[in-house]
Amino acid sequence: MLVTIVYSEQFTDNAKSLSGAIKNKWSDASVNLMGTFGKTENFSRYQVQIGRDIIYHSNSVTDNNSIIDLIEERI
Repeated sequence: MLVTIVYSEQFTDNAKSLSGAIKNKWSDASVNLMGTFGKTENFSRYQVQIGRDIIYHSNSVTDNNSIIDLIEERI
C-alpha cells in the first residue's frame, strides 16, 4: 500500500508522526511525504491519499487514529 501525505510547513511534525503510525500499523506500507512549503502564510493543507484516492483533506489536522480508521475503511 502506498500512502501519500501532502502537508504545509506547519504540519511537518504531524505528517511525520502519521507516517510512523501508518508504518507501525502496516509494516509493508510505503509512505511518501510531500511538503508544500509556499511563501503564503495563510496557506495550509493536510491531505492523505491512497493512490489517487483522497482519504482526508483539511486545512487542519486530526489525530492519527482517526486517519488510520479512514484508511482501514478504504482497504
